[in-house]
Amino acid sequence: MSENMEGFRSLDGSDARIKSDYIDIVFQHGNPDEVGINGCRLEDVIDHLIRKLLDFQGRALACEENAEALNHLELASQALVKRRRRRELQGVLGTRESHVADAGATRSTSS
Repeated sequence: MSENMEGFRSLDGSDARIKSDYIDIVFQHGNPDEVGINGCRLEDVIDHLIRKLLDFQGRALACEENAEALNHLELASQALVKRRRRRELQGVLGTRESHVADAGATRSTSS
C-alpha cells in the first residue's frame, strides 16, 4: 500500500482511511476486480468488533450491554450481506450505480 493513503477515496467518494491516535483503518479503494484488494470492507470492521465483544462475553466482562451491542452488530452484518447480494443480483456490485432495495422500492442511494 502507498504511504499516501490519506488522499484515497472509497468507491462512494468518502475517505478510504480513518486514522487517529489509536485507530488506523484503510478501506477498499476502487473495485477489487480492477485495482486488487487494497483495504478492508465495512463487514471486516464489524466482524472484528463482534469477535472483540464475544471475547468480553467469555470473560468477567460479560454483560447485558455487550450482548445488546453484539445483537446490533450482527444485524448490521446481516444487512450488509443482504445489500451485497442484491447488488450482485442486480448487476451493480462494484459500481457506483444504486440498487433497488426491494421489489416495491425506488432506487436506493446507498451502495
